Amino acid sequence: MNYRDYFLRRDAGLPQPKWVYGDRVFARYCKIPTVGMVIRETLDEDGRKVVLMMADLPVRIDGENRSVFFVNPRDVKRLKEL
Repeated sequence: MNYRDYFLRRDAGLPQPKWVYGDRVFARYCKIPTVGMVIRETLDEDGRKVVLMMADLPVRIDGENRSVFFVNPRDVKRLKEL
C-alpha cells in the first residue's frame, strides 16, 4: 500500500471539502474586496466552517497589514480561468 491509497481509504467516509489548497478566489474581508489563494478549509473555535486564505495584496486594518486571514465561506467566490 502507498500513501495515496492509505489517505484515500482513511478519508473515504468524510465529505469532500469545497475549497482546496491553491484555488483562486475573490472574497470580502471586513467588507474589503480581496483576491487571493485558498490555504485550507477548516473549523473556527465555535465549530463553524471558515476558509483560510492568503491575499495577493495585504489589507490594512487597525494600523496592521494582513495578508493571511479567515473568511466566511459564503463570502468566497471562485475565480474562473480566462
